[in-house]
Amino acid sequence: MNLNDVNGGLIKNSKVDGVLLGDDHRQDYEYFDLDVLRELGSIGAGHAATAMSEILQEPVSIDIPRIYAIPPHMVLKCYNMHDQPATAIYMQLNGDYDCDILLLFDVEEERKLAALMTMASSPDEVDPEMGASAIVELGNILIGSFLSAIADFAGVTLVPTTPQRVVDTFDAILDHFLVKQAMLSNLSLIFEAQFKRKSGDASCILIVFPSRELSQILIDKAKKFI
Repeated sequence: MNLNDVNGGLIKNSKVDGVLLGDDHRQDYEYFDLDVLRELGSIGAGHAATAMSEILQEPVSIDIPRIYAIPPHMVLKCYNMHDQPATAIYMQLNGDYDCDILLLFDVEEERKLAALMTMASSPDEVDPEMGASAIVELGNILIGSFLSAIADFAGVTLVPTTPQRVVDTFDAILDHFLVKQAMLSNLSLIFEAQFKRKSGDASCILIVFPSRELSQILIDKAKKFI
């Protein structure tokens, strides 16, 4: 993650132990202690790695090297990807808790992950249609695993929709969701994930936009760990 110092009062404290804090609702973000977020990330990644290892019949590990809690409007300012082509797998929540979840890849990382999921020897050998289907399945596994970890932590039931795949520029994909989140959420949780197997590694960005109601539940739970 390429974090820039953002002036003008948007971020006064660029990074605190891996958790990026914004001025708006600063006390809320501070309750998302690094250890709490790391635990959620570790559990979600562990579930996803187990599922992928079973599917691929070989060991797959998923590391979460960086975790951030920031206001939604700061997400674009944290990544210098802008007009770079990207792919997103997104899911929403049905039921009582509105939430958007995005799994983002740049083009090269998507090709690597498609090769991983199809067990191809190189990205060049992946059939485009098969690769797109594999990426959707990867999103379903990873997002589902993280939602399960969040649901267990919050003590709520979270029912996601069917995953959808979107291809556009990085900014265009996020802009679509940020317009909605300006009305519904004051928090985004970002987990940077790195997949590792014998043949190589690849990375992606998982962004969770919980509704204010779900955010408050997570904050209340997190306070107990402070």
